[in-house]
Amino acid sequence: MAKKTYYQRREDDLKLLISEIKIKNKMTDEQLAKLIPIPISTFKKRKSHPGRFSADQVWRLEQLAKKEVIYKDA
Repeated sequence: MAKKTYYQRREDDLKLLISEIKIKNKMTDEQLAKLIPIPISTFKKRKSHPGRFSADQVWRLEQLAKKEVIYKDA
């Protein structure tokens, strides 16, 4: 098996981060997309290819991962 590139490892890290946030806070993709905030269709595309998230969105995900989020539907 070929060794993953730095970029591939970073994408895997971001996928794990998203999963951790969703599990920890019992959230759906739709709820998490609202907190970032981006449209759900964009979130799903970027979740498949995490390198497309902007730095601002990655920072928001990192912040969400460090604390428990009480999600209130607007």
